Amino acid sequence: MNVRRVFLGGLIAGIVYFFGDGLVHGLLLKQQWAAILGANTQQTMHSPAYYLPYDLLKGWAVVWIYAAIRPRFGPGPKTAVLAGFAGWLLAIPAPLLGLLPMNFFGAQFVALWSIYGMFPMIVGALVGSWIYREDGGV
Repeated sequence: MNVRRVFLGGLIAGIVYFFGDGLVHGLLLKQQWAAILGANTQQTMHSPAYYLPYDLLKGWAVVWIYAAIRPRFGPGPKTAVLAGFAGWLLAIPAPLLGLLPMNFFGAQFVALWSIYGMFPMIVGALVGSWIYREDGGV
């Protein structure tokens, strides 16, 4: 596994995730977040930079998954989509399903967040995996 390329590809994927999450939460789910947070919207929302470490971790994890499954599934976009799907499953719907019993938000919101969040996860995986090369490759 080429750790330098995992780091570089994950960094780029993380940046894609950062902007993708901004689009998902700041535009597509903005009204739902306002309804959930109510009067606390301004107090609860942090600077977007607050979320950058989380998105970078997602990027590094997905490119690491890609590098790990690449020997079995082969290099290319199909494997990248599998890695992105695995990262999406672990980072978005699985934790949200675990939070449903707390009644902080409803199942419809979880479904929307999960659906909207899948697109940036796949795109980031494709971009990050395109940068990844095995040791010795350019």
